[in-house]
Amino acid sequence: MRVTVVGGESPLARWILAVLRDKSTPRHRFKAVMEAAGSLLAPYVSRSMEWVERSVETPLGVAIELWPSEEPLVVGILGAAVPLVEGFTRLLPEARIGFIAARRIEALGSVRVEVYYDRLPSRAPRLNNVILDPMLATGSTMTAAIEMLASRGAERVALGTVIASNRGVEAVEDAASRLGLEAHIYTLGLDPGLDDRFFIVPGLGDAGDRALG
Repeated sequence: MRVTVVGGESPLARWILAVLRDKSTPRHRFKAVMEAAGSLLAPYVSRSMEWVERSVETPLGVAIELWPSEEPLVVGILGAAVPLVEGFTRLLPEARIGFIAARRIEALGSVRVEVYYDRLPSRAPRLNNVILDPMLATGSTMTAAIEMLASRGAERVALGTVIASNRGVEAVEDAASRLGLEAHIYTLGLDPGLDDRFFIVPGLGDAGDRALG
């Protein structure tokens, strides 16, 4: 599995992180910058997709360019990922969009995730699958999403996130290995730890609450 920390390559990613991390950023600006994060992630995530050459007739001749080998599927984790999906699909309007909704169930010293809704196609693309979620904390939700796509025929999945934790990365790596699935993670930032409620520290707080009110 490959992990790409976009903030290590892009000053723009570091600025986006600065705005999203800042607790004084108002909701409307937080949502707009989260959309910008989705647009920034799209060119990086596209590296994990399969492309084929295609001839395009221009007003003056014929050019050979690239086209997705199969219709991409972009899956957002509700509801925090909605702005991320909006920004991402501005650059990839050909993609189908699916959603998964999961709730956190906290207990003393533990947390688990329960998926209670999904809107996914019965058949996933073999290679061109993207899962978007602002935070990759414990990895439980991402793991559930990966399992659902794998059960529908996916063999490769790219994960786009704003901030990931080391624990979340390890969870995704374990799930991909268990499922025999190729996974790539693209994140603007990588934070070391989680607090006692399993939120990423320093992180950016609850992305869903901050973007959607």
